[in-house]
Amino acid sequence: MLREARPGDLAACARIFLVVQPLAFPRRPVTSHEAADFEAATREEELWVAEAARGIRGWVAIYRPDGFIHHLYVEPGFHRQGIGSALLRLALRRCGGTGELKSNEANRAAHAFYMASGWRPAGWGWAPSGPWIRFRY
Repeated sequence: MLREARPGDLAACARIFLVVQPLAFPRRPVTSHEAADFEAATREEELWVAEAARGIRGWVAIYRPDGFIHHLYVEPGFHRQGIGSALLRLALRRCGGTGELKSNEANRAAHAFYMASGWRPAGWGWAPSGPWIRFRY
């Protein structure tokens, strides 16, 4: 079930955020990831969760003023079950059918996922976490 996040969901979202960081940013040292970063990373964003019978399994954060999907994370044990695709489609609808997102250049699994979902590279840049690719739908 996809639904807008509630305050009680934030601890589960922060846990997933922390667990997925080494996959999303493979070149950053594991010790640089902190659960407290979740709050700062999602401030002023619309947060939606994917809830299964036993809890939150993924979430997406959308910065609606720019039509930008800022975060999309699925708990690793639940990859390739359609959760990420469902969250991405929801985010795209919330952005009016078009959107942009960035992915760390080293996160090749994410690139394959976005490309298979119809997103295309639209730019490149650099951040403290390393080079990134901008995707557009």
